[in-house]
Amino acid sequence: MIISKLLYKILPLKTFSKIRYKYYTYRQNLYKPITEEKFRKILTQKLGIKTGSVVFIHSSIDFLNTEVPAERILDILLETVGTEGTLVFPCWHFNSRAEIYLQKDKVFDLKNSRTVMGVLPEIARLHPKAFRSIHPTTSILAIGKYAEELIQEHHKSIYPCGEMSPYYKMMKYDAIIVGLGVTCHFLSFIHCPEDVLKEKFPVKTRTDEVFAGKVKLWDDSVITVDTLAAHSNITNRDLPTFVRKYLNKATFSQYSVRGSNFFRADSKLLFKRVVELAEKGITIYTG
Repeated sequence: MIISKLLYKILPLKTFSKIRYKYYTYRQNLYKPITEEKFRKILTQKLGIKTGSVVFIHSSIDFLNTEVPAERILDILLETVGTEGTLVFPCWHFNSRAEIYLQKDKVFDLKNSRTVMGVLPEIARLHPKAFRSIHPTTSILAIGKYAEELIQEHHKSIYPCGEMSPYYKMMKYDAIIVGLGVTCHFLSFIHCPEDVLKEKFPVKTRTDEVFAGKVKLWDDSVITVDTLAAHSNITNRDLPTFVRKYLNKATFSQYSVRGSNFFRADSKLLFKRVVELAEKGITIYTG
């Protein structure tokens, strides 16, 4: 763990990611795969998912040492939250910086643009009851009781993770945030307090320029959605140290089971804590 933190600080992100992938692949080969029964217990007993839960899910099937197919994982998650619950996934569709993507004047096709956020969100995108938010850079997908409510106003603010976003709205339902096969590096909810605080946040995290992103809707009409993009400042961040130093276990906890990483965060507690720390000038950013 100490070596990983050191490498994260000194290596370029792409190099670190390649080394991490090789390490996780090696580690998984040391353990028996997680069975479906064990996976269900992790969801309920470790991550606290239950009937009626609203759950924001970050995932990597490649890093999840399980014998359960990705399609079945989605079914298990839906069965666990039941008809009263809601699953939420990041569902954006490009790998470059948002600013660069928006400058290319490309069109985000709400119906057909595949997500780059992994196998599980892509399977969820194709679910017949899935709703996808109209946002040119930070589209969110949701399935379940509150799905449409969570995503329907996402495009009405220039702040992708602000008050109109699913990130903020899901706190109304005491949402939990989980990682399946991933660590806190993927905790995108951390940007929600930043967009809510706006200029009061001690680090500039958004561009000055407002971009007009193009979105192709379900009826094939094309609209423009005004949005800010991430500022280059956010590339210098250290989430593992921030989590270790400033978040208690009720707010954020990580687990390793048979070579696979899992995490759980309480959305309300995390939002409150990040705001408290920001008021003291403490953030995830290092420079």
